[in-house]
Amino acid sequence: MPICVEEPERIREAAESLMETLDLDLYPVAMKLYLSEGDVPDDYERVGEECRHCEFVMTVARGEMDNIYATPEEQACKGGSAAIGLDDIPDPVRTGKFYYEGLGQHATLSASKRTVELVPKAFDGEGVFEAITYEKATGVEVVPDVILVVCKPKEAMKIAQAYLYPEGGRVYSDFSGIQSLCGDGVGKIMKEGGINFTLGCNGSRAYAKVPDECLIVAMSTKAFVVVGHSVTEIP
Repeated sequence: MPICVEEPERIREAAESLMETLDLDLYPVAMKLYLSEGDVPDDYERVGEECRHCEFVMTVARGEMDNIYATPEEQACKGGSAAIGLDDIPDPVRTGKFYYEGLGQHATLSASKRTVELVPKAFDGEGVFEAITYEKATGVEVVPDVILVVCKPKEAMKIAQAYLYPEGGRVYSDFSGIQSLCGDGVGKIMKEGGINFTLGCNGSRAYAKVPDECLIVAMSTKAFVVVGHSVTEIP
């Protein structure tokens, strides 16, 4: 069967296949970015409170909410919001000061700035989008930009194997332990497509409650459909 990423049905089928085959505990979460809030379909409800991007992702992954959207006003973490293209990157993050002085994650300011500069950003740290939708991939009606799967290492291994099943090759991860579900997840895939594996960050584990035993797999729609169709073929 040809893979057509323009058909939401293919994404739903891939999500169901992935959840059933790997017995996932959490739903794959589909996201789409909109240049104008007015373009968000009517069946998505705007969230009523501020949360971090990673919190929105995990809330949907746990099945607590679905078919929601957020604007920059509802994004509580502006560094994360900049990574997904909803806000301009704040100066303390851009300069490295936040991770150096605020969190003490680097030995020098220059080391912190170097790390921040390399974090993938959907639009190079500029706020160009007005809204982002979050929903379970099992029920998408609109083709998303990015799909995140929060899963255990063995399940992530199977996803990597399924991704390589059709044509082979290698999978390369790109992460730094900061801005995980935002930069490594959405920013990376928006810019480059394909697939990425990231280990989470202090914020996503503390605030969004990403389980200690889990990591995050980010995929473009095309990669997700490939994985969903191939995962039943691998041993």
